[in-house]
Amino acid sequence: MNDQPGAGVELYELFPSVRQTYQDIAEWTGIEVRRIFEEERKPGEEHRQGVGAVRQAAAVLGIADVLAEEYGIRPVSVCGLSFGALVAAALAGSVAREDLFTLLIRLRDVPPPPDGPPQGVAMLRIPYDTDPGALLADIADVHLSADLGRVGTSTERMVLLGGYRTALEAFGATLPTGALHISEDHGAAFHSPLQRHVRDFLGPTIEAMPFKDPRIPVHSCMEREAITTGEGIRRLFQRNPTDPVSVPHMIGGLEDHGTELGLVLGPAALGTFQNASFPVVHVESPDHVFEAMTAVYDFGIDLPHDETGTE
Repeated sequence: MNDQPGAGVELYELFPSVRQTYQDIAEWTGIEVRRIFEEERKPGEEHRQGVGAVRQAAAVLGIADVLAEEYGIRPVSVCGLSFGALVAAALAGSVAREDLFTLLIRLRDVPPPPDGPPQGVAMLRIPYDTDPGALLADIADVHLSADLGRVGTSTERMVLLGGYRTALEAFGATLPTGALHISEDHGAAFHSPLQRHVRDFLGPTIEAMPFKDPRIPVHSCMEREAITTGEGIRRLFQRNPTDPVSVPHMIGGLEDHGTELGLVLGPAALGTFQNASFPVVHVESPDHVFEAMTAVYDFGIDLPHDETGTE
């Protein structure tokens, strides 16, 4: 997550379509626009408890609206990692934006996990040909949270692990000194079975939400596949708290789809797509919007048509 205060301000000030997007979000969430932009996370507060998730989703949707409404640049498929997958589903029209933000506000009411040792998140580099699941098969209370793909000279992959902090520390003690980096900023073992209480809490809300078949494919971050049905998107929402995510699966799906150009919207970890076979442009500011337009024309991308048949 990259939810620093101020994300989206420049676009908000420049484009009426973005101002409308934020005004709608303020009505749905009860959080005024100024707070969406400015509120900082409190010490010890998890991402889902603050305004950060709303801020990041708002920035992504606002940018997508600028690209589509001002310049006719619309996606032919979408994807997102972790929380980003939920926003991608909204971009694809599978879930209504109001329902997405209602769910994000619901996240703030998630109760603490059942009594148990403190949880944590750790980062580890492993040889690229090592199976992360096999590596952790005999390690109690340590789970694969995310496979971030190739790093460095491409002979290694970066993985995120979630588990009880004591278990992470014990596992780290079996590795070379400094190999395992335990985060001091995250106290929840996201994308692991230890977040089952989140899945259970959100279950009734997600079950009641209407999901449509997406207008365009949503490439999963959990398997290398394109999700094309509303029920498939519902399962993605249900699994998101507890199941591991994978950058290679997500990028592989885009490559299978024949992606010619990727636009990474909003605050993002830019290294995520460094090993993609297609060019990528980051779009977060007005200058980036014009860079995206230039890339579309430089690479000869045919702009998709909207429902009215115009570009």
